[in-house]
Amino acid sequence: MTERQQINLTLLHVGIGSLIAFHLPLSKIYLLLIIILGFYIVVKNKNNEILYVIAYIAGSEVFLRTTYGNHFYELGKYLMLFFTFLGFFYSGFPKIKNPYLIYLLVLFPSVFLSLMYINGDVRKTISIEILGPICLGVLALYTYKREISAKQIKIILNLIALPVLGSCVFLILRYSRNIYSVNPYASNFYFSGNYAPNQMATVLGLGFFIYLLKIIIESDSKKIFYLNLFLLCLISYRGFLTFSRGGILTAVITILFLFLSIYISRKEYYTLKRKISLSFILFLSIFALTSCQTQNKLFSRYTNLKLLDSKYFFKNDGRYIQAKSDFENFIEKPILGVGVGKAKEIRIIKYKKEISTHSEVTRLLSEHGILGLVALLILIFYPLQLYSKDLRNFYLLPFFVFWLLTINHSATRVIAPLFLYALTLLQIKFEKEEDVI
Repeated sequence: MTERQQINLTLLHVGIGSLIAFHLPLSKIYLLLIIILGFYIVVKNKNNEILYVIAYIAGSEVFLRTTYGNHFYELGKYLMLFFTFLGFFYSGFPKIKNPYLIYLLVLFPSVFLSLMYINGDVRKTISIEILGPICLGVLALYTYKREISAKQIKIILNLIALPVLGSCVFLILRYSRNIYSVNPYASNFYFSGNYAPNQMATVLGLGFFIYLLKIIIESDSKKIFYLNLFLLCLISYRGFLTFSRGGILTAVITILFLFLSIYISRKEYYTLKRKISLSFILFLSIFALTSCQTQNKLFSRYTNLKLLDSKYFFKNDGRYIQAKSDFENFIEKPILGVGVGKAKEIRIIKYKKEISTHSEVTRLLSEHGILGLVALLILIFYPLQLYSKDLRNFYLLPFFVFWLLTINHSATRVIAPLFLYALTLLQIKFEKEEDVI
């Protein structure tokens, strides 16, 4: 993208966030435009533009949920499937040797098993747990070893970041009152747009990561550099205010792996030290200022000593109970598992608590048994194999880490980490030396 295009698109999404903040029903029109324009772009170009459309859907999914633009909760996943199959229609279906066909096949036995044992709304229960993994597998079929240019990857990242910026502007304009009414021991729904803080922090953390990446690899002109730096500060500030640690810590760890992969991919790493150092100092400064603004409650949230109290942790932490229950299910029924969606019912009966799935890793083991372990090994092995063959691809490792960490604290509730995983399977053509960074 040219400098003018980046500035115009940034202003456009500031405008979108502002308009929806003052009139929520515009969110439904925003969704309709995404679908219509996305369909037009894919049909007209019939190439890798499908990834552009899905990137934008991934970036806007939580924004649309927060603003009631989605007609139903999982619309983002269904749109992801629709555009992926549209991509298959134009570019051909994957070859039989594609390993993600095996991944999809090993998921289905436990789906059929669950039909016999789940109580209540079977369709809804199964779709909540299995739709995300299926979306991941289908898109992975499309992206596995598909060639793409470094320029196209940059466009894809921009298309994820722009709607995240729009959602950030929306939060600033609509949810900025009562700055001191925060609980240092829980996530903050108000500053997350009265929506799930975990999901909002996930996409804001992803936006923080992408804008830092843009600062490092795209900000050649001073104007764009300072624009991206400002947007980085804005998004990280709103990410901190969600008081949801998972998405922000995931972003920080992903950035550390980005620095590592950049170091591995090129010898001139030290020329980037100035940009990295400045971004790091600003990040810490924003954390300190936000903590002061919330009377040090943010600092208390990230240094919650209750986590060090083993008696409290083992009795009350829902994520620990979920993981423990999942491993117990795996040991009791290691072949096919307990069935898709059944693990939550077992937790209600056994622990008298309704605890939703947080970790997709333990859920695969619990509900799919050995077949779930096979699926997990496929997901881990093939991106790392591709990385070992092309260490120049500095995108792959941080994308993989973001996916892995996110599915361990937010399962597959949002499609952004699933999309980033699919990007790890692409074969990027670095045509020029500066593309490598």
